[in-house]
Amino acid sequence: MKNRLLKPRFVLLYPLGLCFALAARTTERRLHIGIGLIFLGLAIRIWANGYVGHVKVNRTKQAHGQAKIGRLITAGPYAFVRHPLYFGSLLMGAGFCSIAGSIWLSLATAGFFLFVYGKKMAEEEELIREEVGQPYVKYLASVPRWLPIHGRYRDRQGLWTWQGLAASREWKTIVWSIVLILVFYLREELLQEGELFSPNNWPKYAAAIAFIVAAVLFDIYLRFQSRKKISAPVLKSS
Repeated sequence: MKNRLLKPRFVLLYPLGLCFALAARTTERRLHIGIGLIFLGLAIRIWANGYVGHVKVNRTKQAHGQAKIGRLITAGPYAFVRHPLYFGSLLMGAGFCSIAGSIWLSLATAGFFLFVYGKKMAEEEELIREEVGQPYVKYLASVPRWLPIHGRYRDRQGLWTWQGLAASREWKTIVWSIVLILVFYLREELLQEGELFSPNNWPKYAAAIAFIVAAVLFDIYLRFQSRKKISAPVLKSS
């Protein structure tokens, strides 16, 4: 866990998140545009994870030489762009930048995405090329890496399944996206009205805060349970 938090995307993400919290200039219009982009990005990620949630590149296993890609997936969003999960994340990032309303934060976020995820894309493509071979070389030549600017790939393989979506644990991304949206919303209301629990609106503000607290506590609980499973001794019969 400690090594994971020291990876470049986390080291860069912490100060960037702090800048968002301090410098955001949220308005109702920016909030609506941002929410639209965020949920569009989430929809694309859900679409993609239904195809590859149970077979996508596992970075931890790759470090031990155990990463297996399985069958090449070229259907669904993968027929339009090589990395639809990252494309969905890009749209979500654009949504949060819209909510923040800062050109400098938007440029910093774009730089973060290009620096961190550009390298990850190249590494994953190399790994898949080594395992799949010529079919993936053909796919690379026909489908763009960053944006879906070409037509749909003709040789489409793969099916969307609930198994893939469940294995991806995409619900965590959805929940934490809603948490961040609520934080920006409450911050805007506090700055505009000068008080959070105004007489007419306190029920919805209280509900928003309750959801945030519940999400944080539930995530902490799941992480604790996951660590208990990892640390538990494995008993083998002789």
